[in-house]
Amino acid sequence: MVYVDAEKCTGCGVCAEACPVGAISLVGGTARVDQEKCTDCEACVEVCPNGAMLAVREPVAERVAVPSVRPAPEVIQVKPQAAPVPLRAKLVPFVGSALTLLSRNIAPRLATYLVNALDRRPGGQASLAAKGRGFRRRRRWGGGGQ
Repeated sequence: MVYVDAEKCTGCGVCAEACPVGAISLVGGTARVDQEKCTDCEACVEVCPNGAMLAVREPVAERVAVPSVRPAPEVIQVKPQAAPVPLRAKLVPFVGSALTLLSRNIAPRLATYLVNALDRRPGGQASLAAKGRGFRRRRRWGGGGQ
């Protein structure tokens, strides 16, 4: 709180001009502080040339420390459950293995079988092109050679 020392106050009005909320007025040649308006900014104390403005801080009553009692924490044990695995995740390794088997074993055998089947057919030239002998047809049955 801000108080005025009436013996030091000369009524110059500097404190009233410095007060941002208008809590100080001049009455009878001395400054008066309206405690309801005063915000305790102490701007008047800083500008008073005579030191007539006094800032007094009243001690705040200390709180009595009350011990807080906290309950003991409750421990809850939770058993983790595995998330269900989608069918897609189960099939991916199987499909990968099946494709590997197909590409390494079955596809070459199937290709050989088809080439041989076309070669056995009359007029089939698949084996000639596959073996790199050109397009000249070889006679298999009877007759003389070319």
